[in-house]
Amino acid sequence: MTKDNNRADGAYVIVAGKTGGHIFPGIALGREIRARRPASPVVFVGTGGDLESRLVPEAGFTLEAIQASGFVGKSALQKARAVAGLPAGFFQARRLLRKHRARAVVGMGGYVTVPVLAAARSLRLPTVIHDSDAQPGVSSRLASRFATRTAVGVGAAGAALAQGSTVTGTPVRQEFFSVAPLDPRSATKRLLVFGGSQGSIVLNRALAEAAPLLAADRLEVIHQTGERNLEATRALYASNPPRWRLVAFLPRLFEELGWADLVVCRAGAMTLAELAAAARPAILVPFAAAAHGHQLANARVFADAGAAVVIEEARLTGETLTAAVREAFSNRARLVQMSERVRAFAVPDAARRLADVLFDAEAKA
Repeated sequence: MTKDNNRADGAYVIVAGKTGGHIFPGIALGREIRARRPASPVVFVGTGGDLESRLVPEAGFTLEAIQASGFVGKSALQKARAVAGLPAGFFQARRLLRKHRARAVVGMGGYVTVPVLAAARSLRLPTVIHDSDAQPGVSSRLASRFATRTAVGVGAAGAALAQGSTVTGTPVRQEFFSVAPLDPRSATKRLLVFGGSQGSIVLNRALAEAAPLLAADRLEVIHQTGERNLEATRALYASNPPRWRLVAFLPRLFEELGWADLVVCRAGAMTLAELAAAARPAILVPFAAAAHGHQLANARVFADAGAAVVIEEARLTGETLTAAVREAFSNRARLVQMSERVRAFAVPDAARRLADVLFDAEAKA
């Protein structure tokens, strides 16, 4: 650590932007840092998107924004613009790190981590990159070249990063661990469907197609559509069965997970970590366009353990979803067994473990 930044009032900087899969683990880590280093501010750096601009301040943290764009799965022109914007993001990040007298920086994945960790390394700050997926994305692999330490959610991910990694699990907000286990004696059939923080058009369409097929099954359903997709999804429903509720966003997802007996969702690492913490069985539909198939790899880890059922996106229809939901609800004992196997993936102290890695990197800098 440079002399200029070796100050008790310097900030710990968490880089987490764009999606809930990066923001929510960052918030869990931020709470842990604040509990253990109350004299040091915790500052988030992101892209200034709608979700982070709402969630980070609501959690009580300062949010700063820099210029950064994604390049995976983009057109040649978009990739060129993203690469061209890296220098601007790099120098914006340097200014922010100096402004907050950063003492250490941790990136939670996503393209915004690359310029910020590069800037931190240029200032000789201790840096940590964390990736939750079984197959780390391009941004994490690039950012790991600027990290003094790396951490991963699952052990298999470490081989893809630039140096040896510590397995910490994925930080999850503590509320998820307080969810009551499934009651084996209950006769409820409560289905929660969500497609991540931004929703999923694919899941929305499939559930709308399944709705008339499942109308006689006496299900209770909460369907989170994503804020941009709510009205379009309403239009897909020929009719809304009794006890089916459509909502745009679930800011307190742990409450809906506590209500649910079964979940239909994507297979992002954050989603799976929250399912594990809440011990809820799921039908997983991995996002087919996820970089390097990392969601399918995530889902297979759960499926192989008997903790979830997987429907690949190419096979997802109203009919296949209906069949999977009916099969799951046909045997309560099996649902409870799946929930117990899901719980085995939970890492209650992941935030503490990741904070330990960060503090150790700082101590040895």
